[in-house]
Amino acid sequence: MSTFLERCVTDARASDAAINSGPPSGRHSTNGMRSKPCQCQCVGFCLSLLGWLCSFTAIMLPQWLTRKTDLLQSETFFIGMWETCVAQDDGPVQCKGYDSLLGLPVDVQLTRILMCVSVALGLLGLLFSLSGLDSIACFSVQKATKGRLAVSGGVSFLLAGVTTLAPVSYLAHVTVVNFWDPAIPQFVPRWEFGPALFVGWLGGFLLFFGSLLLVTSQCCFQKAKGNIQLEPRTVKRALWYKTEYV
Repeated sequence: MSTFLERCVTDARASDAAINSGPPSGRHSTNGMRSKPCQCQCVGFCLSLLGWLCSFTAIMLPQWLTRKTDLLQSETFFIGMWETCVAQDDGPVQCKGYDSLLGLPVDVQLTRILMCVSVALGLLGLLFSLSGLDSIACFSVQKATKGRLAVSGGVSFLLAGVTTLAPVSYLAHVTVVNFWDPAIPQFVPRWEFGPALFVGWLGGFLLFFGSLLLVTSQCCFQKAKGNIQLEPRTVKRALWYKTEYV
């Protein structure tokens, strides 16, 4: 992120130097704003990238739900999206993958599907936003095209954040309801939150805020710059030619 920000600041200073060396044209007030959208884009992209990595890590972790029984204090059971594991305090962790998707509980099925959709949308947002960054000119040089790509990446990241927060919060809600269910006896062990849930929440919020920064950098800053006159108006004058007859 520091490389992108340094390049944004360097580009703004270079444009200031170029304008200061030339004749005054009324564009000095816009030079300070040129680096703001670029920096906002870089921060939004880095936050979204970190959020996508957290979402990808959460879906791969087996510790979505944890349970420890009173009879066997040395064993801890984990439930993940792809497998169930048993961890012992003085031994290795043993895991077994699910045999069938349809045999899983509905909440686990829904969480797995939405998390996979989130990872796919995040990858699509990475491709779009990376191509639309102003500090990267190897994909496209047209300002309008890069703006559309940046907004498309922000929307993809926003959808990825929603599809991450929704299944994680839903699974947490089901876990809380089952934990405080009065019909279950007190001595029966119950599932509790695992580390993967908190990683998923972190990834969803990072994706959400990163996408807002990407979209804001193209909407708010561009409108502010459009109200400033960049070039003085040119007045066309009619030219009269004299024709001499001999």
